[in-house]
Amino acid sequence: MGVSGSGKTDTSHAVAEALGFRHIEADHFHPEENVARMRAGTPLSDADRVEWLQKLTVEMQRAIDDDVGFVLACSALKCRYRDLLRHAVPGLRFAHLAIDYDIAVQRVGGRAGHFMPISLVDSQFATLESPEGEPGVLVVDASQPRERVLEAIVGWMQQGLGLEISEREGLSAAPLDSANASTVRGAELTSPPIYSGRVAQGFDRITDWLMAALLAFMVIVVFSSVVLRYAFGTGWTGAEELSRLAFVWLVFVGVASSMRRGELMAFSMIRDRFPLLFRRVVDSISWIMVAVASGMAALGGWHQMQFGWNINSPVVGYPLAIAMVPVAASMLALTVLALLQLINVWRRQPPAHIAEANVTAD
Repeated sequence: MGVSGSGKTDTSHAVAEALGFRHIEADHFHPEENVARMRAGTPLSDADRVEWLQKLTVEMQRAIDDDVGFVLACSALKCRYRDLLRHAVPGLRFAHLAIDYDIAVQRVGGRAGHFMPISLVDSQFATLESPEGEPGVLVVDASQPRERVLEAIVGWMQQGLGLEISEREGLSAAPLDSANASTVRGAELTSPPIYSGRVAQGFDRITDWLMAALLAFMVIVVFSSVVLRYAFGTGWTGAEELSRLAFVWLVFVGVASSMRRGELMAFSMIRDRFPLLFRRVVDSISWIMVAVASGMAALGGWHQMQFGWNINSPVVGYPLAIAMVPVAASMLALTVLALLQLINVWRRQPPAHIAEANVTAD
């Protein structure tokens, strides 16, 4: 946390990488109205920040539900803002990147392409209520070299996480990269979730429970078949067929769930080097292709379902249409998600590159 110009984005990305945690960038959750106000040099009021802070609490809770550590880059200038975040996540810790006014003005003025103008630096310092003395707070002089700031925060966090001294010494002595990260790593998202809220949480719960049930079913079927074969000299002829059916369901349910969460693989190294408009055009074409391909697959799955009701599997005898239900449903879900992401391409504030976004705005 800290005022604009303190280096929240760059530092938080490095801390998240060092600890193996998920990174959450608060700037990406500002409503368009807030971004427009800041671009115009209008300070945000407490009322303007309510929706923004609520979105951040949802995102932090999502990381907790996924059993993943997280690092949030957020200004959190007032005590009431920090208390709201603490209420959502008890035990939340704050690393305050403290800098003076002149350095903040110099840094904000030296960056390009961000919506926080220099004129709002005054309001940042006027709004700031120092967290010094509050529980779970580390105050760091952010005017120091980046390596010292990073070493102080990572060491403080590792001490709180209860890591061994030898592990802390090894990490501080080695370059900060993925190889030095904690062994307890959470999955890094390749892109932000396609949508959020209660509908998304309900969708995740349904798919998670369904995937867990399918995996448990596969384990039971295969294990029982092995025991019967080697312990009793017999076997279950339908085990292979049923486990294969469950695997098909598991794969397609997992694809839909992963796409909603932004966990599918993405190859964007070349695309990220081009201007914003070009990236949006490329993304739009990609999502249109995904929507068309998924729609065609959903239609094909539907036709196969109609055809398969009259054909039974050779061993167990279930209608083959059952194997095509997850195909049609999953591909239909992917079509809808791709169209939503197509809209998000032009509505969302694009994430800043780590190398350029050395500062996070309010």
